[in-house]
Amino acid sequence: MPAELVTLPRAPAPGVLERLLAVPGGARITALHGQDAAGHARVQLRVAHPDPEVVAVTRQAVLRACQAAGVAAFVV
Repeated sequence: MPAELVTLPRAPAPGVLERLLAVPGGARITALHGQDAAGHARVQLRVAHPDPEVVAVTRQAVLRACQAAGVAAFVV
């Protein structure tokens, strides 16, 4: 299934993360928690759907929601 990762270099507040996971667009969004090479907490949002166009639309919606919430994000 096609998927893309949106990386949040700093873990957002729980309420913000819940809003990001509920962004509409048609694809499934899941959170992967981990650490970067320096040991700092980070979150990756996995955007997945069988249709790559739905993934792209949802990814853009997630990036806009991150920007609106003041959360730094980039696509991996």
